[in-house]
Formats: sequence, C-alpha cells, structure tokens
Amino acid sequence: MIKQIKHEHSFISLMTELANINPQLIFNNEDGLVSTKAMENQEKSICYFLNAPIDYFGFESESLAVIDFKRLVSYYNTFTTAGKTETEDLPTLSVEYNNDNAVIMYIKSDKTKSSFKHRLASEDVIVKPRFNKIKFKSVDAKLVLTEDQVVEIDKMMRLTSADRIKWGYEGDTCNLTLFNTRTNDTWENKYLLSEEASKTFEMTTMAKGFGFLPTGGYNIEVSVEGIMSFEQKREDDISLVLYIAKTGG
Repeated sequence: MIKQIKHEHSFISLMTELANINPQLIFNNEDGLVSTKAMENQEKSICYFLNAPIDYFGFESESLAVIDFKRLVSYYNTFTTAGKTETEDLPTLSVEYNNDNAVIMYIKSDKTKSSFKHRLASEDVIVKPRFNKIKFKSVDAKLVLTEDQVVEIDKMMRLTSADRIKWGYEGDTCNLTLFNTRTNDTWENKYLLSEEASKTFEMTTMAKGFGFLPTGGYNIEVSVEGIMSFEQKREDDISLVLYIAKTGG
C-alpha cells in the first residue's frame, strides 16, 4: 500500500541541517506529533530533540527509519530550485507500507514526472540514542543570541579554525572566547545576558558542537554543572532544542 504524505518544506530544510549531526534517524509518530532525536557520533559534541505536528512529515506508521537522511534530501532537492517559494512545485512524497511498517519512500516531481525510490531502513540497524530527557539541576545563566550573532560566531570559528569555545559568565555578561589549541589564536566578544548569572563561572565546549547549530537565533540556558541548551527561535510549530556539554580537554 502506497500513500502520499503531507510535508512542510520548512521541516525538510531543518532536517537537512540536522542530518549533519547524524544522518541516521528514526522518526516517531505519536499523539499527533512527529519526533526525532540524535547525537553526533564521533565526539558526542551535541545532541537534540525535535517535535512537530504530524502534518509537517505525515507518515502513518508508528515510526520511519532512514539510514542516510542526507541521501534522501539530495533526492528531494533535485526537484527544488534555490530561491523559489516554499509552496512552489515542491516534490511529492509517498510511503509504501508493508504490515504497517514504512519500507519505501518515493520522491516525485509533478512537473517533470520523474521520481526516486528510496528504501527505508529497519530500526534494528540504526544505533538508537539512549537518552530520553536532559534535566538541569539548575539554570545559572540565560542568553539570547540572534541569527546574525550566531552567523558571526560561526564565521569567526572558521576564520580562526577554533576547536574550543570558552564561555565565561559574570554579572550580566557572557564573555565568549574562541580559541585554536594548536596555534593559540583567539577571538573574543561580549554578550549581554537576559538576567544576571546566579554565580560567576566558566565552561569550555567543543567548537564543533556550536558549528552544528542550524541557521537561526537561540534562547540559551546554562547550568554550572556543565550543560547548555539551545532552543531555536522559530515562527512555525516546530520545537527544536539542542544540548552541548562541557569538554574535559
């Protein structure tokens, strides 16, 4: 049985960026929501939780597994044109089900009538994240970064080839330092906290984790225990929270 699924271009675009963290994904369909979570495999530098209304990626099975979402997206983007509106000539997505399991996805261009067929994965071959929730013992600092500020930090990371970020919290200020541990080159800037930090403290994170953040602004909460949450500021109904922990090295 093959059924066409509703989808939002904004969801596919976001998942395109998140696939850089980990291309192996399991999407779950429960209580009218589609959800997924993943962790970066090599250095465990970042993980995330995503929820959206099921109409944003509306398959009918309880779950849908993809071994390489980047490949799926490359097929999808073959039928899209940079710079056009989100609703203009988007590909049609359909899923073939076998015994209520999603087994094949079809990506079709209604304009050219050509299509891709992509075999979906069994959940058994995907390493499932072992975390369900991440709880903070305390929130000791809050920070809002605009999209322009995130872009600037990312640009400076690449310019300096920074591999670490030091976050210093004191009073109403976040002192951010990018540094390259091989050359000792640094870049520094200060950002105003949303409210005064509960205490003065510092933590260092892998720059790689910050580099994985999808395009956008973020509401950031920090625990002195060594964990930061990045809630993406969005105008649609997608909820995305990413977590970056301090590094020991």
